Amino acid sequence: MKLNRLFQITAITAVIFGFIGCDEEFTEVGGEIINNPSNVELREIEVNAYSQVVNSIQTNNLSNSILGVNNNPVYGESAASIITQLTLSSEDPEFGENVQLDSVVMTIPYFSTEIQNSVDGEILYALDSIYGNESFKLSVYETSYFLNDLDPDAGFEQSQKYYSDQQSNVEQNILGEALIVKEDFKPSSASFTSYEVNVDGVNDTIVNAPALRVHLPVDYFQNKIIAKEGSTELLNNNNFKNYLRSLLIKAESNGSGGSQILLNFAEQGRTPQISLYYKKDSEDGDETEQVRGSFALNMTGNRFNTFEGEFPEDVTQAINAQTSETGAENLYIRAEEGSMAVIELFTDAEELEALRSEELLINEADLTFYVNESLVNGGDEPRRLYLYDLTNNTFLADYALDITYSVANPDASITNFSEVVAEDESGKYYNIRITNHVSRIINNDAENVKLGLVIVPNINSAVSRGAQGSLGGSLMSATREMPELIDQIPSVNSLTPTGTVLHGNLSNDDDKRLKLKIYYTNFN
Repeated sequence: MKLNRLFQITAITAVIFGFIGCDEEFTEVGGEIINNPSNVELREIEVNAYSQVVNSIQTNNLSNSILGVNNNPVYGESAASIITQLTLSSEDPEFGENVQLDSVVMTIPYFSTEIQNSVDGEILYALDSIYGNESFKLSVYETSYFLNDLDPDAGFEQSQKYYSDQQSNVEQNILGEALIVKEDFKPSSASFTSYEVNVDGVNDTIVNAPALRVHLPVDYFQNKIIAKEGSTELLNNNNFKNYLRSLLIKAESNGSGGSQILLNFAEQGRTPQISLYYKKDSEDGDETEQVRGSFALNMTGNRFNTFEGEFPEDVTQAINAQTSETGAENLYIRAEEGSMAVIELFTDAEELEALRSEELLINEADLTFYVNESLVNGGDEPRRLYLYDLTNNTFLADYALDITYSVANPDASITNFSEVVAEDESGKYYNIRITNHVSRIINNDAENVKLGLVIVPNINSAVSRGAQGSLGGSLMSATREMPELIDQIPSVNSLTPTGTVLHGNLSNDDDKRLKLKIYYTNFN
C-alpha cells in the first residue's frame, strides 16, 4: 500500500509541477517517473525531537478570537477571554429628542453551517469550531486598559503587540462591577431574530445565523452613550477610544467541563457589535409620536485573546525533563498558550555527508507521528499538524508545492504535505511528507534548519494568499519569555484548544518511534 501511494505521487508530481505558479525558490525534486517499484529502497534516519512550553503569544494580529473554557484530559483546564475596543458606527451621533433606551444587545457571530430545513421552513444550524458541549461562566467588564495602535516603547514606529498572558494587567484596570454575569453560558446553535430599523422608523424582522448574544444593562449605556450626545467623548473615534477604553469578555470555569468556541470577527456583513435600541420623538404635522431608532458600537478596533490555565504538574515535569541534546520519549503538543515540538533532522553530520555523496533520487520522505494513546485518554484529538521552518519562521517547500490546496475545503487541503489524523493497525498517527525539503538538503546542500511542529485548526491559515491562491508570507505571531530560537509561532495555533501526545525519538515502542523515512532510488 505504501509503495502504491508513493508511485502515484511520483507520477503525478512529475507531470503537474511544470504548471504550478509558485515562488521560484521552490522547485519540484526528481522529475523521473519510476516504472519499476523494485528500484525503490527505504532508509530510516534517526531524528531528534523534544517539547517546548509556549509561555506567551501575540494574539492581537488574529482575524478571529476564541472564547470559553476547555478541559483537556492531559493538559487540564484552560480559559480563553477577549479584550476588545469599541468604535462608534458613526461619529458625533445624533439620537434625537426624548430618547428612551429599550434594550442593549451584544452580538458576536459563531461559525456555523446550515444543515437542513424542517417542515415549517425553519433553518437549522450546526456550530463549527466548538470544543466541548458544556457551559462556562461569562462576564463582561468595562476597563480603563487602553489599547494602543502603535508601541510607545518603539517610538510609535511599530504596531503595538498584545500577548496571551496579559489578562492580569487588564483585570487590574476593571471599572466597577460586571456589566453582566452569566453563570452557565452555553453556545447555542439556534438562529435568532433581530429587528433592524428601516428608513421609515419601522422594524424589519431578520432571521440570523447563530451568534453569541447577550443583553447588557440599559442604565449603563443610557448614561455612557445616549446622555453623551453632542459631547467631545463621542465627537470622533479617537476621543471615544480614550473615553470607553476596552471591554473584557471573560470566561471562567463553573465546574461543568466547559466549552470553547471560535468567534467570527471577520465575516463581511456580520460585524460583531453592541446594538442600542431606543425610541425617540418624531413630529408628524402637529402630532408627536415615538419612532424606533438604533445605534451600533462596533468591535472593529484593537482586540486580543488571553489564555489562563496551568499544565498539571506531571506534564510540566515531563516537558522540563526533556533535553535538546537527546530528544524525548513523548512529544507534548497543545495549542494556544500550550506547547510545541522542535524537530531536528540529520543530527549526525557524517551520516548526512555520506547521503550527499550517494547522489540519491529522493522519491518520498516522511515523518510519521504516532499518538501515544495510553497517555491521551480521549479528548478532542487535533485533525491536523503543521510542520514549518523554525529557523526562518516560514513554510516548507512541500507546503508551498502541494497541489491539493482547496480554499473551499480546508480539511481536504494540502493533504500531500500534512495528512489528516488517521489510524492503522498500530494506532492513530499523523503523516507529514517533506520530500522536497529533504531532497534539497541532501542534493542541493540546503541548510538543515530546525523544524517546528504545532497544531492548526485550518492548515490554509498558516500563510497569507492572494486572490488566485498565490502564496504570500507565513502568518506568524511573536512570542515572549521563550528560547531565542522560538521568537515566533504560527498565528493560527492560537485558535484551537486541542492537544495530543506523540511518540518521540526515544519511544520504547520501536514501531511507533519517530524516525525520518526516506524512499529513494539509487542509479549509481
